[in-house]
Amino acid sequence: MAPELGWVWHPAERNQGFRHPADMPFQNVSLAKSAFLEGFRGPRLARISKVDILEDRPGNRCLIAERGETREVCRSMTIHFGEGLLLLQELEQMRGQPGHLEASWFNDELKGILNKALGKWNTRRLSGTGYVDSMLLRSAVTGQKVTDIDGNEHSYRRHIKEHERLDLVKGENEGSFFRMKDIIGYIPPWEAFHDARCGFYQDFYLVRWEHSSSQVDCAATENGSAEEPGASWEPDECVPACLDALRLAAKTNWVKACRAREAQVKAVRRTPTVSPIGMAALGMAVRRTPTMSPLGMSSRGTPPPAAAAVRIKRERPLDVPAPPPAKLARKRRDDLPLERDVVHSSIGHDFAPEALGEFALSQIRIGWPTKAEEYPPGFSTASPPGFCLTTCDCMEDNRIQKPGETVKDWLEKAPEGAARAAAAEAAVAMFAQHGQLLNFLMRRGSVSKQHFLQPAQQGRLPEQTGETAAAHLAASINRAMKAVLGEVPVGALIGAETVRVPSRTFFPESIDYEPLRVIASPRMLGARMPDWIRINPDDGQIAVSRQPSAFELPLRLRLEFDAAEGPVAAEGRGIAICADLVVVSRAAAPAGAPWTLATAELAQLYSECALERGVRAGLHDHFDKIYDFNMRSPRLMPLGKWLEVVYRISRLLAVAASGSLALDHPNGPGAGGMPGPQTPTQ
Repeated sequence: MAPELGWVWHPAERNQGFRHPADMPFQNVSLAKSAFLEGFRGPRLARISKVDILEDRPGNRCLIAERGETREVCRSMTIHFGEGLLLLQELEQMRGQPGHLEASWFNDELKGILNKALGKWNTRRLSGTGYVDSMLLRSAVTGQKVTDIDGNEHSYRRHIKEHERLDLVKGENEGSFFRMKDIIGYIPPWEAFHDARCGFYQDFYLVRWEHSSSQVDCAATENGSAEEPGASWEPDECVPACLDALRLAAKTNWVKACRAREAQVKAVRRTPTVSPIGMAALGMAVRRTPTMSPLGMSSRGTPPPAAAAVRIKRERPLDVPAPPPAKLARKRRDDLPLERDVVHSSIGHDFAPEALGEFALSQIRIGWPTKAEEYPPGFSTASPPGFCLTTCDCMEDNRIQKPGETVKDWLEKAPEGAARAAAAEAAVAMFAQHGQLLNFLMRRGSVSKQHFLQPAQQGRLPEQTGETAAAHLAASINRAMKAVLGEVPVGALIGAETVRVPSRTFFPESIDYEPLRVIASPRMLGARMPDWIRINPDDGQIAVSRQPSAFELPLRLRLEFDAAEGPVAAEGRGIAICADLVVVSRAAAPAGAPWTLATAELAQLYSECALERGVRAGLHDHFDKIYDFNMRSPRLMPLGKWLEVVYRISRLLAVAASGSLALDHPNGPGAGGMPGPQTPTQ
């Protein structure tokens, strides 16, 4: 994985022991007094420090680099870079405000990191709405040890189950559990961290209690709400997992409310304080956005182009109403999900042969052609065996073959059939005897009774230098493509040519076929696929609809591949093959793009490896598309075009490495040295 920025938790003071800021002091009186009476929680308990997350490791651990030193930590000790920036922004804006816990460790260094990020993304304030919507909507930031509805244990983060919302049944007060009525509010973890009513790095929900507890004014308690009597702020850890539907609804409502407030603020900022007439009087230019009127005229009075008017008229006359859109079913007739098409993921099928009945199946035989005139023009039957009889059912594939269908009576029972069979057996026996005498054949199957002939192993293997060189060069190209896809600048995907995932690159050589489907999902647990990027499952095409915000990058996607038989898995291991696609925010000039830098190394490997002359000649035209051999420099091109060319080169090399399949090309480039320009000859 490519290194990514992040944050790691530390004790707030260097001389104190570490306790995770999400840990609640359950069944520990001294810690509870320290947290709630003395205020030793939130920013007084833990602080964050900027690190580089180098790689993920087994056991939910990762390798980080902090101030030049590397160490391995638990993944729950780190948080996303954008999430940490939101935390710093809250600490700065709420400094000195009542009802908030102060952070003595928020120094000029952290403030400089925050200001640098704001300047880089050209904004005055980071909005947590987009981060919650894309990263936390279906991910719960919770406590040290929680159990989901399926009985699985999680630590600090877990996926929110998207089950249907069930009607709440009447509960009972028992022990430390109390009856609740609904969840009516939400606070993200970076706000709850320094809020005096919360003080732990978890999702907090405003819980409205049932009748007996709803009469109690909770405003005087440490987590009570002054706005909602009978309600209090509770950490995610205290809300049962069976209420995930309420969690999701509370977060969704919070996102909608925040977006509405942000829209109001933008509308107020866009409203001019001086009228357009007054602005013109002051010598200020007034610019209006052109809009199209119902008559096809723009607001500036400019008619649309003539070609556009002709095109609209040609598509559908004005007096002809538009046809209604075709209605597509979302479920089968038995109310089950549609069966997804093998090739096109957006198409489903509702085929139930058992519902047709014997009569409907018998109609297949009636409509089957049994005469020459019943076939379409230019088509006829295969002869032998000839036309089907009216009683034939050979066209049906939902039955077991009959004994008469496993033999070829028109050959074996023909007058010359016996002589033909004897001649065939004699030819095979003669070939086997001749092969054994000359030691190039082995007869197998005397024990298993599965008789076949196998080529004998020769003492000297054919020359494999060319095949080995082709395999090594193909492996180098595959590594280069993986490295490029591990750090793709988002600018290379916006408004660019078609960029497709080279799926076959991630497979071992034993799996030599393209998958039917590419499935993309975020690497981060519980996160959903962002709305600004889409990977077509049918052909792996990457489409980016807009410039993502600062919090949405870098985006780490997990790619899985499906074949007709199911997920593509490594042979002999049964483990599904996965790949990483990382979209980063950094921009690269064409000459400094990762794929441009990789081209020079690949061209050098091509010039030095001992390929067969025919293979080298065949590959030269393809390498010339990405590398200028005259100028000895890579050609500048978009990412999609580069992937298309090198992927084709990789597949051609894989074919060349599988056997002596290339003809020698005496007039082509030599086996060694950089191929030069070819002089045209007559």
